[in-house]
Amino acid sequence: MTAITTRAVEYPGSEGEMPANLYGPVDPGRRPGVLVLHTLAGPGPNVEAFARDLAASGYVTMTPDVFSLHDFGPDGRVDHPLILKDAVGALNFLATQPGVDSTRIGVVGFSFGGRLAVILTSLAPDRVRAVVAYYAVTSHPALGRPLAGRAATAQPLPQRIAAIRAPVLIHHGDADRNVPVAQARLLHDALTAGGKTSTLHTYPGADHLFNFSMGPDVSYQPEAAALSWQRTLTFLDQHLKPGR
Repeated sequence: MTAITTRAVEYPGSEGEMPANLYGPVDPGRRPGVLVLHTLAGPGPNVEAFARDLAASGYVTMTPDVFSLHDFGPDGRVDHPLILKDAVGALNFLATQPGVDSTRIGVVGFSFGGRLAVILTSLAPDRVRAVVAYYAVTSHPALGRPLAGRAATAQPLPQRIAAIRAPVLIHHGDADRNVPVAQARLLHDALTAGGKTSTLHTYPGADHLFNFSMGPDVSYQPEAAALSWQRTLTFLDQHLKPGR
């Protein structure tokens, strides 16, 4: 693993400066950048650890806190216009950082962040070259349960895929009790039907947040976590490190 640096930064948001952490190899050179997006619970140690590990594998990574300027409340966070603007701002900020090759940018997201990663890819198709979505909600109505707040009117992801150009990698546990695996299949099928490049991996017996090893609300599955990590790294290397 490559030695890395860690730096707290602020980037221009929709209504002020947004906090983020920036990780990158110590050695000089221009490298791909990857935006790593947190869950509905906000930033946390699992996302930061993932970003550090990815940086140690030769990427410059950034973990923005897209909730920092506003108290949206859990029911108000889904697809909020300010969150979308701040995610685009984070993407553009990462692309301008020293040592980042702006032509090789990817996005990885978890749960809420996985959905946001797909939306962000549709909003910035000229910027994003690869996207990885872990156990994301594709369609809130298709969950088949009462919906509150912005989720009740949120646009299903299949309605956004026409603008996507980047290849998509989807990870989902087939025992996910929070976001059923049918959500991942819905996204994958919509992408392939739309002529997009999509790869879906499901993990037997794995629940939501299966690759998160810290915290009281996780259901860590070490084998699924390790396999999904290797698949993510291979996917990002393939699309962001051509000719490596």
